[in-house]
Amino acid sequence: MAQELPKAYIAKDYEDQIYQMWEKSGAFQPEWNEKKQAKSKIKKKPFVITMPPPNATGTLHLGHSVMLALEDIMIRHKRMQGHPALWVPGTDHAGIATQNKVERDVMEKEGKTRHDYGREAFVKMIEEFVAGSQNTIRNQTRRMGSSCDWSREYYSLDHGLNQTVFATFKKMFDDGLIYRGNRIVNWCTRCFSTISDDEVDYVERTGKFYYFQYGPFELGTARPETKYGDHIVVVHPEDERYLQYHGKKITLDWIGDEPIVATVVADEASDRNFGSGVMTATPAHSFLDFDLANKYGFEVIQMIDEHGKLTPANGPFAGLTAQEAREKFVEILQKKGLVNRIDENYVNNLSVCSRCKTPIQPLVSKQWFIDVNHPVNSWDHEGLKLEKGRAYSLKEVMQHVVRDGQIEIIPD
Repeated sequence: MAQELPKAYIAKDYEDQIYQMWEKSGAFQPEWNEKKQAKSKIKKKPFVITMPPPNATGTLHLGHSVMLALEDIMIRHKRMQGHPALWVPGTDHAGIATQNKVERDVMEKEGKTRHDYGREAFVKMIEEFVAGSQNTIRNQTRRMGSSCDWSREYYSLDHGLNQTVFATFKKMFDDGLIYRGNRIVNWCTRCFSTISDDEVDYVERTGKFYYFQYGPFELGTARPETKYGDHIVVVHPEDERYLQYHGKKITLDWIGDEPIVATVVADEASDRNFGSGVMTATPAHSFLDFDLANKYGFEVIQMIDEHGKLTPANGPFAGLTAQEAREKFVEILQKKGLVNRIDENYVNNLSVCSRCKTPIQPLVSKQWFIDVNHPVNSWDHEGLKLEKGRAYSLKEVMQHVVRDGQIEIIPD
C-alpha cells in the first residue's frame, strides 16, 4: 500500500532520530576509521579540530552556527578521505561574563547582589546556571548536525584541563619565559575585575573641563580627582611658550596645605595644540602617563583604589569617592583663586564597562607577561626541525614553524 508523503518536511520529526543513530554508531569517533584502516592496512594521519568553546552563558548565536558549519565540513571531508578524524566539543566557563549573567538574573528576580549571598553560595549558583546552559548548547550543537565526538567533551574548568594549564605555566616559568610586572589596566569598580580593551565601550557625554593655574602654567583637565599628587609637568619640546622651563623644578601652591615642587619635562606626548599645551602626569591612572613614567623613571603612585576611592596617598582626602574628590578639589582650588575657568559643555568619549556600563578606572596592576625574546634550551629541536646546538627564542620558534610550512595559516 502506497504511503502518502507529507505536504511539508518537518525537520524535528526526523533529524533528532538520525543524529542519535549517527552518535550511537560511533561514526563521529576517530576509532571508526582506525578500524577500517586496520583491515585495509592503509594508515592515514589523524585529523583533529578542537571546537572553540562557546561561552556557557546562555545560547548559541549566528556566529557559532557559521563556525559549526565550517568545521563540520572540514571534519566530514577528512573522515570521508579515511583519516581518523576527531572533532572535540566543549564549553567555556567564560569567567566574568557568566558571573554578570547570573548577577543580572538574581537582581531582576530577587533584587539581590552577589554580596547578599556570599562567595560560596554565589559560586554554587553560577555552577548550577552553567550546567543548565551547557545542556542548551549541547542540544543546539546536535540540532546543527555537528559531527563531534561527545565522548570526549570538555569544559574549560575541568580538573584535567586545569592541571595542563598549571603544568604548562610552570614549565614556561622555569624556562624563564614568564615574568611578572606592573601594567596599567582597565578596571571596573562594580565587576571588581580587569576589563580587556574589547570589553570597553565608549559613550559620548557632555561634562565639565577645568582650567587651573598650576604655577606659571595653565593646566586643563577633565579629571581633577587624580591631581592631588601630580608633580610632573609635560610640555611639547618645540612649544616656544615653555622653552625656558625645560628640566626646571618649580615650587607652587596646589591642593594641599603645603606648597609642592613640580618637575618640567619636554616630551612630544604633550599636544601643544590642545588647551594650553600643558599636561601633568598621573602615571597610575593614565595609559599615556604610565608610558611616560617608564620612559623617564617617574614614581608611580596609586591615587584611586579598586573600589574607586582615594588612597592614603591623598592625605586627608583618603576614602573619598572619585566624584566627591572632584567636587572637593575644585572647591579648594576656587578658594585659592587657582580656577581660571570651567567649560560646562565639554564633549568627550567616556570609557565604560560593556557589561554594566560603569565608568572604567585605569589602574596599575600586577600582570603576567611572556618574554618572546628569551632563549629557550628545552625545546624538542628534532620535533620542530630546528638547528641542533642553538638556543631559539619563542618568537624565532613561532616564525620558523610557519615559514617552514609546519603550521599553515589560512588564508595566507
